[in-house]
Amino acid sequence: MDRAVTTIRGARVFDGVRMTTATTVTIEGDRIANGGIGAADDAVVIDLGDVTLLPGLVDCHQHLCFDGVGELHDQVRDVDDETLAARARESAYRAVRGGVTTVRDLGDRSYVTLDLRGTPGLPRILASGPPITRPGGHCWYLGGEYAGVAELRWAVDDRVERGCDVVKVMVSGGFKTSTHPVWENQFTVEEVRAVVERAHHHGLPIAAHCHGIGAIEVAVDAGVDTIEHCTFMTADTKCAPPPELLRRLAESGIAVSVTLGRAPDPRPLPPFVTNNLDALRSSRRTIHDLGGRIVVGTDAGIDVAKLHDVLPYAMDELMLGGMTAEDALRALTSDAAGALGLGDRVGRLAPGCDADVIAVNGDPTSDPAALTSITAVWRAGTRIV
Repeated sequence: MDRAVTTIRGARVFDGVRMTTATTVTIEGDRIANGGIGAADDAVVIDLGDVTLLPGLVDCHQHLCFDGVGELHDQVRDVDDETLAARARESAYRAVRGGVTTVRDLGDRSYVTLDLRGTPGLPRILASGPPITRPGGHCWYLGGEYAGVAELRWAVDDRVERGCDVVKVMVSGGFKTSTHPVWENQFTVEEVRAVVERAHHHGLPIAAHCHGIGAIEVAVDAGVDTIEHCTFMTADTKCAPPPELLRRLAESGIAVSVTLGRAPDPRPLPPFVTNNLDALRSSRRTIHDLGGRIVVGTDAGIDVAKLHDVLPYAMDELMLGGMTAEDALRALTSDAAGALGLGDRVGRLAPGCDADVIAVNGDPTSDPAALTSITAVWRAGTRIV
């Protein structure tokens, strides 16, 4: 059967690496056509006018089963799995309509997001299931409590058997759970290394939730694949990144998945953010300048200003952290895809890549706000918006 060929025309094209001189992208079926960027003689042409065409955006950290209403525990307490699964589906649909065509879900309950994978019209989903935490630790209410090396290894094996795409481990406490201080380690380096070795043996990557400096040191020593948040918190919730740790992070090759992206909201930012904004930006700038890997996870679902389509709002903050516009776009597309192990087919407008394409009004390299003005979305070659 012949596959439909469509050429999308705009004013400019960012191919996942750089702004090009092209004005069209051709898709055939669910892939970027062999010609890639350019028109095809037999294609249906869709002219979108003064837009920029880009690869679909990649959000490295979401929680599809959270809806942002109330405290995290309250969002899932007394909610049955069927309702959580329906909520996760709705969240995923919101994400793709907002230009986010790939989502890594780093914490659900009862593995409800796994069945959403491959659903037509939804983003590509990589799912961890419940995050691994200590008994009573951060997000304990999602059902992933384990203690000791033997239990931690079993937890990884269980996720492998269930078909998870990634293993999430809470190396430090978190701001949304009061049972364990955010700056303290929840696991030793030996315990985290056991998780890493077991997961890598099965071919799965490890995403490590780390706020405290000690937790980041443990994650680097254990050889995790991505560090989530990476805020360098101390006991007085001050961001104080040691220069040597910044250097180690940059040289390790571990992707730092910083938490950015927030819809316009009249309410003030949390104090730990406002009190540390300059230091957080400075740490990102240093890691980037040293050649480290910076990508973005929104942590979508944790409050009403962080629903599942907010990733485009991260671009401006990335640039305030020292990135150029093209650096920021790469962090949201090809670099993010590479950090998730999808760099061979996601985050690029190149021949053979998945046909995840978005169009935004205007030029985000001259106006970062343009990225929030989504006018069209194709997911696997099917137009969603």
